[in-house]
Amino acid sequence: MNFGSSSFNRGLGIPGPSNIPQKPDIIPLTAGLLNKFRPSRHFKDALDPESSSSSNSPNLNLIKPSNPTPLNKNITSICFDDVGDRLVTASDDDMFVLWDCKKGKKIKPLYSRKYGIDLPRFTHKAGTILHASTKGDDHAVRYHSMHDNKYLAYFKGHEARVRSVDMSPVDDTFITAGDDGTVRLWDLRASGCKGLVQDVGGSAIAAIDNQGIVFAVACSDTQTIMMYATATMDRTPFLYTPLNDISFSRDSSPPPKPIFTSIAFSSNGEYLLIGTSSDVHYLLDAIDLVPLRRLVGHQGLERDKNGNKQPGTKRGISGEEVSFTSDSKFIISGSSDGSILFWDLIDDPITKIGSEGQILLTRKELENGKKDVKSIQWHTLPIPDLKAKVILKGGNGPSRAVKFNHRLQMFAVGGEDLTFWLPEKDEDSKIQEGW
Repeated sequence: MNFGSSSFNRGLGIPGPSNIPQKPDIIPLTAGLLNKFRPSRHFKDALDPESSSSSNSPNLNLIKPSNPTPLNKNITSICFDDVGDRLVTASDDDMFVLWDCKKGKKIKPLYSRKYGIDLPRFTHKAGTILHASTKGDDHAVRYHSMHDNKYLAYFKGHEARVRSVDMSPVDDTFITAGDDGTVRLWDLRASGCKGLVQDVGGSAIAAIDNQGIVFAVACSDTQTIMMYATATMDRTPFLYTPLNDISFSRDSSPPPKPIFTSIAFSSNGEYLLIGTSSDVHYLLDAIDLVPLRRLVGHQGLERDKNGNKQPGTKRGISGEEVSFTSDSKFIISGSSDGSILFWDLIDDPITKIGSEGQILLTRKELENGKKDVKSIQWHTLPIPDLKAKVILKGGNGPSRAVKFNHRLQMFAVGGEDLTFWLPEKDEDSKIQEGW
């Protein structure tokens, strides 16, 4: 885990001569360090001051449109590139922006006026992204070069809105899923999908593991998590489990079904994170899909602009607010009230030692490995709560898109604007480079 260069060590008392090449310092994340994070850059120009929604031009360009933007426009999604130097944000004003993370500045604003844009994902080729479409009826995923502002390919097949796009960490394949109930595996070098899972029971989201061997699918309608092998994805899942949260039975009968809005594997391959629009996210064991913890303490993004929760469950503006830190030790999430929350996956009384010596969450019902996972009816048992270890006060409006940089010691928060967060610097250890 590499959290930064010398320009990001300014708050940690790690000075160094500027004329001597320095190796990046490896700084472990701790709750104490996370408590020191503060907004370091605040970009009020992250959204377009003028609306681009009415343009009928099929071409992308850098010319700003002429109609005023509604006040409720937001950044909907963010993504860091492989090396952590660049960030792309997408917003519901059809604008996407490339940012420099080290210098803390905007590089280039672009527009997708004809197709709309959501879920931008950097590929392994520098300066290129994939993104889902929000306009029209082809629901294609589009491959775009941010360097020369051109589309390189369209990936068509979905018949309804795409809800997840996930790039394989190891090659040029990527996976998509959406409201049409299908999951599709693609390759950047071919226009047709190379694998297809037909109707999984309703709207779906999917993610590939860190080795590109398996992928997980979550379906809100059936409240089911499924695991497939990428090599044989057209077959039935080799593992599946109902994610039945009996804690909701206290609220109403029948209990509400939380809407799954995001899914991700941890970098160590041990956990699967299911984000929802409700006041709970879920952490599962990625090997056997045992539900480990309910992550609580935030306000779900299904809430209205005043923070009120309406009857039933809604998707709201949820989708990009929760993710892992790169060391798999914390989960970061936004909240309807603008807060930023961190859950500590190590500081818990019910843990085990993994195969590589790491501390991992487990369930007490397993009795330190004495009981077989398959012998327990997990859907009949309450899932233990895990409360946030660190809560930081954010800005105005919901913290809608939140990601921790996997290489540098910073994270980004998007909503009504964009902020870069860094550890608070000590006055006696300021340096003259960087931001």
